[in-house]
Amino acid sequence: MNFLRGSSPQQQPQIYHYKSDSNASSLSSRSSNGSFVSDVSDPVDPDSFNKADDMVYVAMGKESKEWKANFVWVMQNVPRNKQITIVHINQPSKSIPMTVYGVVGWVPADQVTAKEVAAYRKVENEKMNKTMSTYMSMFARFKIKPEKLIIESDDIADGLLSLITKHGITELVMGAGADKTYSKTMKVPVSPTALTVQARADPACKIWFVCNGKLICTREPYIPTTSGPTANGSQRSSGQTYNGSQSDRNTSNGSVQTGSSLSSPTDDRYRGSRSDHLDGTSMSASTSPYTEVSRVSSSGSLVVDLWDGKPRNKSGPGTGDQGRNHYRDNNKTHQGKDDDAPYPKGRWTQDAPDSNDMKRQRDDILEELHRLEGQRDALEDALASAKHMVKDLQTKLSEAHCLVFSLEREVEELQQERACAVKEVNLLRERVWELEHATREKEKFFEFSYEELKDATNGFDNSLKIGEGGYGSMFKGSLRGMTVAIKLLNPQGMRAKDEFYQEMDALSKLTHLNVSTIIGACPEALAVVYEFLENGSLEDRLSCKDKTPPLTWRARARIAAEICSALIFLHSTNNKQNPVIHGDLKPSNILLDSNFVSRLGDYGIWHALEANATNILSRCSGPMGSFVYMDPEFFASGELRPCSDVYSFGIVLLRLLTGRPAMGILNEVQKAVERGSLDDILDKSAGEWPAEVAKRIAVLGMKCCEVKREMRPELATEAWQVLEPMINPPKLVDFLKACEEAAEKQQNV
Repeated sequence: MNFLRGSSPQQQPQIYHYKSDSNASSLSSRSSNGSFVSDVSDPVDPDSFNKADDMVYVAMGKESKEWKANFVWVMQNVPRNKQITIVHINQPSKSIPMTVYGVVGWVPADQVTAKEVAAYRKVENEKMNKTMSTYMSMFARFKIKPEKLIIESDDIADGLLSLITKHGITELVMGAGADKTYSKTMKVPVSPTALTVQARADPACKIWFVCNGKLICTREPYIPTTSGPTANGSQRSSGQTYNGSQSDRNTSNGSVQTGSSLSSPTDDRYRGSRSDHLDGTSMSASTSPYTEVSRVSSSGSLVVDLWDGKPRNKSGPGTGDQGRNHYRDNNKTHQGKDDDAPYPKGRWTQDAPDSNDMKRQRDDILEELHRLEGQRDALEDALASAKHMVKDLQTKLSEAHCLVFSLEREVEELQQERACAVKEVNLLRERVWELEHATREKEKFFEFSYEELKDATNGFDNSLKIGEGGYGSMFKGSLRGMTVAIKLLNPQGMRAKDEFYQEMDALSKLTHLNVSTIIGACPEALAVVYEFLENGSLEDRLSCKDKTPPLTWRARARIAAEICSALIFLHSTNNKQNPVIHGDLKPSNILLDSNFVSRLGDYGIWHALEANATNILSRCSGPMGSFVYMDPEFFASGELRPCSDVYSFGIVLLRLLTGRPAMGILNEVQKAVERGSLDDILDKSAGEWPAEVAKRIAVLGMKCCEVKREMRPELATEAWQVLEPMINPPKLVDFLKACEEAAEKQQNV
């Protein structure tokens, strides 16, 4: 047993044991090798304590509350003329608590720095000082000044055994177990420490085991009677070996004597009445096995007769012929001393018939001892196994904590890397976009002839038609080495060709990541040439045209934010008196590139029309049913404003959310929100919509579709505040976390 960390197994701790002065109340400093030095004071009363010894040792644990009842027992039973010494074994913790990322875990002491271990040991020492101060104050109330004897040991039982041996402790009071384990039927100690001390303590040490203020049992001292093996042929260090050599405390007549019971103290601990043993009056069931055997062997003659009465397989001073020779030697020694003997001549002859009963009783005791030995060995093995298992589990737990901390750090680093990568991609995409448009701005706005457009579309072949609306038809074509989309407008109600060309030239200068590029125009055929986008329109994707996979909820939320950004850009391009208004916002005019980034197409076409309500309304009754997306106030005023695009944007939001047709969609969503059943009408093909995201988009869509224009939200402020997290993945993650925390708090309330 190592008493101190870092010491060699053979090194024994220095133990300090002295009286305190009146002002001392806590532990002082450590010795050079790590032992603890402390102070203390004086005693109490019953007859069971040996009057020859003036010191009683009381082993007290680290929890003062647990020892209050036992302290009362000590005060009531220890004689006042006895000097009390508090014995305490300080057991350093093998694990150190560490806090990492807000989580507390226990880490083995050999896996942390010496500085951290020293800091925690300081905390442990302060706790121990506080406990010892409490014990000292308890004794001080009775005007008793005990001494203190404190050492540091990895195992409490080993520390107590070392103190008993080193200091020759002969009287010890210690706990039999925790107070909660006490019961009226409790006859033996239950704690592993108490059991170990009971079995292995020096035979000369008398131990009182106390629990919850009650005496549980007493381990009487005994003197070994043989130097050879025991009856079962084995010699144990646990105190169950019966040695034939006489102790220094034996009486002068050479016979082995036993210690007194709690109720019958004597001046000499090992002096007793031979008649008491032979009469059997002290052979009670509550006496420990060690005391029983020593009492049987109190008379030298009786011991010889008993051992001689039954043949033994193994030789020893107390068995076979050697036993009989030993008996003869003892007889010779005692011949002529009958006058000094405690018994008159002839007493042995009278008590001889009782020897058979004594032998049977002795055999029963030995058999019980063997059984208890087996139980003790099994319990010690189980305890060792349990300690090993606890140590393994602690190690695994510490490793698990370390792994969790490591994984958390990795996740945080990956999230940061991902956020940086997304940000960099977006910046590069914008940069590429700016470079492309800067290159195109250097080029002149292309003016195409009707013949070029006709050749590019194979004479406007229907197989190349990719869309049709109130303003005209859209064809895919190859023009001057570029794949383009050609919008062939209906000529009715158009402005003059020169004005049309100028308007398209101005619109071609608008550059935004989410606005499709106007490459040129053909005034002769009233056609506009746009860049071609591979993934078609949002309408195609919502209807899963050509069996294309549906858009996920994340992609839909991002597209909503991108269209909002494009509208904010268009409405702020010119001044407020003459902003660029789309005028025909719907899913078929929202185009998707190869990365499913949305681009707003067909914008500004109405600027090329003669501005009157009849002309515009006639174009909104086309096959796509665009009038469903039109601002209701437009029908009354005949005037298009930026808030007209806001109404159309609201219908697009509700379609992204539900995937349902535009007709009647506003009424369906309003009823679902009122019933609290929005989840029932969400498009399940988009995946599991987060409840808070879906609700926010639905509420924003309904606000955009307010009949009165002044009730609709501003896109650049209120709408963008809702949709901005959808276009920024790190912000979306933070937003979802915040929603989850809010939901948990609401559930707790």
